[in-house]
Parts: sequence; structure tokens; C-alpha cells
Amino acid sequence: MAKFVDEDLDEVEFKSCWKKERNLHNSTTQTLEVETDDASSQSVSKSHVEIQTEDTSPEASKTPEYNPDTLLAFLKRVEPGVMEYLDKTHRSHAFDGYDVSTVDEDLPMSCIHTLTATELVKELKCTSLSWNAIGSTLAIGYGTTDHQDWCTHKGLVLTWNLDRQKVKQDKPDTSIEVSSCVNSLAFHPKFPAWIAGGTFSGDVMIWDLGESEPLMSSSSLDEDSHREGVCSVVWIEQSTRSRNKAKVMSVCSEGKVLIWDFVVGKDQLKLSAGWFLSSGPTKGLGSDTKQASLGVTCLSFWPDDQSSMIVGSESGGLYKCNMVEDFTEGNDLVTSLPVAFKFQAHRGPVYSSHCSPFHHNLFLSCSSDSCARIHSVLESHPVMVCEPGDSYLFSARWSPVRPLVFAVGTGEGRLLVFDLKKSKVLPVLSLEINKKGVPVYTLEFNHIR
Repeated sequence: MAKFVDEDLDEVEFKSCWKKERNLHNSTTQTLEVETDDASSQSVSKSHVEIQTEDTSPEASKTPEYNPDTLLAFLKRVEPGVMEYLDKTHRSHAFDGYDVSTVDEDLPMSCIHTLTATELVKELKCTSLSWNAIGSTLAIGYGTTDHQDWCTHKGLVLTWNLDRQKVKQDKPDTSIEVSSCVNSLAFHPKFPAWIAGGTFSGDVMIWDLGESEPLMSSSSLDEDSHREGVCSVVWIEQSTRSRNKAKVMSVCSEGKVLIWDFVVGKDQLKLSAGWFLSSGPTKGLGSDTKQASLGVTCLSFWPDDQSSMIVGSESGGLYKCNMVEDFTEGNDLVTSLPVAFKFQAHRGPVYSSHCSPFHHNLFLSCSSDSCARIHSVLESHPVMVCEPGDSYLFSARWSPVRPLVFAVGTGEGRLLVFDLKKSKVLPVLSLEINKKGVPVYTLEFNHIR
């Protein structure tokens, strides 16, 4: 039986015969330096524009393909309805007198009506005109302009409704006799039947053309009312559109500017405010200092702003005046009218002024110096001066539809129409209103038509 026992033996070491040590060696190399250079370049700006050209390709010039039989059937189907409407259009009068034109042609002005009432008017002259709020009725005031003393004439207010199919040119619709010559008329801007007027004797009156007795109210005769001829009357716009109350402003040749309260049912106008246009303080015969008043000849407001107004005077002065909110009540008319700006004066009385309905800073004036001027409220000197002749210019009005067109009436009986787009010197139209050479004292554009 064999026996196994543990035994410790010495270690035996031997080296590998196939693996050898490696020798390492370090070395460096240098490459050539890489040269770089930076440069900027300007980019090119480009613009693109689209244009439309005709397609000249052969496909575009070909006649579209269609079926003749289908087209004929379509035309036969729609022909009765088309012919029916064409026949109705041919028999309609809706577009009578209407000419479709894309070119703004210069058509000559023609006379539509010549309104005369020889038996009533006699030797009186047309002194004022006014169109009502809807542009259908024209009111004409008559009087004389060559007074040497007190007025002993009877004035007239005649109206014609030009919307009637048959207008009787020698027979007015309304005839109102006034105790003295009528100098000024103004229809109410909202109520077509109300009309205010001023007379040579200083009266301010309001009529209602819809009543059998037209006179509704007149100014009272007291120390603060007008003592000389009323040159202009203007309705004052109010915040509340009441049919029972209204305000009227009047000016006269003694320099007073008065505001009257009108209440339906009361036969007298109430004086609610008053000023006078002053040239500055002057010394009287005594030690008192007095305000020398200037005779007011015309008055004009801008359509959208009645806080300021243009006033013309007998001495040729033109003034921009501001309305005073704190009115002078009753009989204490000692406050002068606040003058905000004074313009270069005419060389004669200013007969007419009119604020532009398109430009808030422009107004027109004319005078006995034969000049029509366009002013800017930002400059004292006129922007433009027109001198069409040697005669007096009594009236001037801007066109309500064309901003560069205005008209003036001359002392030789002619109506001159200026279009600043075509000429700044010469009128584009000159009409002889009467062959007798009677001056054109007044003119008015119809602001509705």
C-alpha cells in the first residue's frame, strides 16, 4: 500500500528565450510655417422690381378651345333675361344727363336761372345771398348802397325754391318787406326755414319761412344795440341742438360785435354779449382815455372752429380775434374784442372775407384796392395776391368742393373764377353778370350741390 505525503521543493526560474527588451529613442521634426491672410469684401446690394409683360409664348397666343354647340346653347339660354334687363335700362330715366367720363374736362359755366321780380324790386339792388341748409332754397336780400342820409327805402327778402319742377323766375315763393334796406342774410345751418337778416338801420331779424307771419323775433332798440348798418350776421353753433333756442352774431360799421339770444315764442332778441373792435387807447378832449373803435365790414368763421374769427374793417385792416368765454352781459359793453393777430392791411375798405373750408389756416379777402388776397394765420403778409383789374372787388368766396378754386365779384359787373392749379394770376373764367355794369355785391356757392 503506497503512502503520499506533502513535500516542499525549491523554486526553479528560467527566462523566456523569445522575448527581448525594446530600446526607445525620441526625435522631433519641424514643418514649414503655414501663412494666413484675412481680407474683407463688400457685398452687392440687390433690388427686385416686378413688371408685367405679355406672355409671348406660343401656347399663350393660341385661341382657347371651345365647343361651338355648347356656346350657342348657353347664349340662347341667357338671351331672354339679358334682353329683358337691357330693355328696362333703355327705358329708364335714372341716368339722364349723366355722362361717364374719366377725364376732368373744363366745361363752360352756364346760366340755369335768372331770378327777377321787377315789380317788387324796382330800383333796389341785390345786396346779399344765402342758401338754406339743404341747398334747395335761395334767399336774396335787396337794398341800396348809395345812402347819403337816413334810409327811407323799403328793403325786401325774396326766396325761390329751385327744387320745384317749374320755377317761376319772375315770381318768388316768399316775399318779405322790411322797414329798411337789407344788408346781410344767413340761413340757419341746421333748420332750413330759419333765416337771419341785418338791415341798414341796425336791426337784426329772424324769420321762419314756414309760417304765414314769417317774422319771429327782432333786436330791441336800446343804447347797446347797433346804431349803424349791420354788415354781417352769422349763426353761432351750440353744443345742444335745440329747436327752441339759438344764438346769432352781428357786426356793424360802428365797430360793435354783438351776440343775440333767440328763443322761439319771444318777439325780441336778447343781447347776451358785446364787444367793439378797437384800434387802441386815444386821448379825448378831456383827461379821459377812450378806446377808438374801428368800423367792422365783414366777419368769417372756419366751418369746424368758431373759437376764432377773421374780422375786416373800413380802414383796410384784417384781424384774427378770439371769442371770449366770459361774456359781457347786459349794458356793460366796455370790453374791446381780443385781437390775437393783425395782418397786413388792404389799401381800402375790406368788403369780404371768407375762411377756407379745407385749410384751417387759410382765408380769403378782397377790398376796394382791386386786390384779392390769400392769407395764412401764421404770417402777417399775404401768401398770394391777385389783382385782376382796376375795379373794386366786393365779394369773395372759396369753392366748397375744390380747395384751389375761389370766385370774386367785381365792381364792373363780372364774376371771376380762379383755379390756382392752373394759374395764380389770371382767372380761368370771366362771366359778364349784367350788361349794365352793375357791381356784383354778393356771391354764394351752393354748399350741398
